[in-house]
Amino acid sequence: MAKVTIKRRNESERADGRAALYAVLNIERIKIRLPLDIAVTSGEWDPVAERIKGRGQEVKDRNLIISNTKAKISDILVRARLTGEVLTKESFLALYRRPGETMNFVEYALRHLDELSNALQPQTMRHHKAALNKLEAYNPGLQISEITPEWLQVYAAHLRKHYNNTPGTIRKNMCVIRMHYYAAMRAGKVKNNPFEVYKLPAADPAVVYLTEEELNALTTLYQSDTLPDNEQDVLRFFLFMTFTAMHISDARALQIEQIRGGEIQYRRIKTHTRVNMPLSKPAATLVDYYRAGRGRGNLFRSLPTDQAFNRVIKRICKRVCIDKPVSAKAARHTFATLYYKKNNGDLGTLSKLLGHTSVNTTMIYAHIMKENRIAGVSVFDGMI
Repeated sequence: MAKVTIKRRNESERADGRAALYAVLNIERIKIRLPLDIAVTSGEWDPVAERIKGRGQEVKDRNLIISNTKAKISDILVRARLTGEVLTKESFLALYRRPGETMNFVEYALRHLDELSNALQPQTMRHHKAALNKLEAYNPGLQISEITPEWLQVYAAHLRKHYNNTPGTIRKNMCVIRMHYYAAMRAGKVKNNPFEVYKLPAADPAVVYLTEEELNALTTLYQSDTLPDNEQDVLRFFLFMTFTAMHISDARALQIEQIRGGEIQYRRIKTHTRVNMPLSKPAATLVDYYRAGRGRGNLFRSLPTDQAFNRVIKRICKRVCIDKPVSAKAARHTFATLYYKKNNGDLGTLSKLLGHTSVNTTMIYAHIMKENRIAGVSVFDGMI
């Protein structure tokens, strides 16, 4: 396979000392130069590593262009070798200049994700990588240009059939694909937008929460102090999230300094909205336990991973005959459901306590209260 190198054309050095970079390869003994639209000085260029020296963002961006160019050329050459196609200079250039035709989508998405690594939360990074790994297992050679509305429908059916994914999970996987596809569009790798035709599945509104009786059963179990230490620790943290409506990521990041004036004052990681959550008596009791006399630092000093937490809380719930798929999210949903029920459907205040950017998001808890609506209209029963 032809060797691809990046060269600085020293003979074309400009008055400012900069010279253009080119990708160089030979096809059928004909040299092909592909301009990268990048010019550097001799001091900025590392001819051995074929990289621009430095650590700034501009350097990273220009080195990414170099990497993407070499990857695109290599992809064309590999595909030609695998299909037995004999490339000429003309056919190579036609493929190279055709946006997205030979760009592996998963490879592009992973490079784009790496660019965003400093801006995304670790949990979001893990979610994207899991979705891309699933996609690569389905079609490791997927090209950007192959993503069409029809392809998206077939892939959604695959997720539903082979992974038993719910509409909400399928939607999350498709949102990952869409995010990186849009990045490719902005970079000029592809022009067509299949998401204008393909409609994402509606999110699954199913919400797991505990009833007041079930929550009382867990608090009684906690107060009995009969659980093994690891289970007692998990249950304590679950109850803290239930009494404060905090998402597990926000709770993990909570600082003691953010608890003042009888409130937890923090900014949500997901929505960046500010939340002032008043401390109820049980929440204040748990805060005192975790604070342990300290005035600064992380409130929680030792917590299991999300996966371990969810596994243990399910086991604890089964001890008191709660047969539900309880996870960390159920704590927040339990707070919201019981608050909504006890405060006559005050969605406005609940939305602020949950840190939602729109009250429409909070409406899922109105759907939960179907039994209240049924009981309300039953007043007319027996009138005819």
